[in-house]
Amino acid sequence: MKKKEVNEAVNVEAKVTRANQVNDVVFFDMVINGINVYGLKVVEGSEGDFIGWPSHKGKDGKYYNYAWCKLSDEQQKDIIHQVEEML
Repeated sequence: MKKKEVNEAVNVEAKVTRANQVNDVVFFDMVINGINVYGLKVVEGSEGDFIGWPSHKGKDGKYYNYAWCKLSDEQQKDIIHQVEEML
């Protein structure tokens, strides 16, 4: 099966259901278009905060997401704002 490239953000309804801060890391869970996603995190990047999706480390040492959805910058900002309000 070939990997399909996704270039556009989809229309999503996202609601953060739980947020928890451990030291400098903020973890959260959310429901996105009716699907529960657990173990997301807010990551501080050089161009601002973004959402880190749940992942696992492969045998090759690289990390691979096991849940992911293309989000626009505005959608990410809205979700991160929801997380901040829960802390």
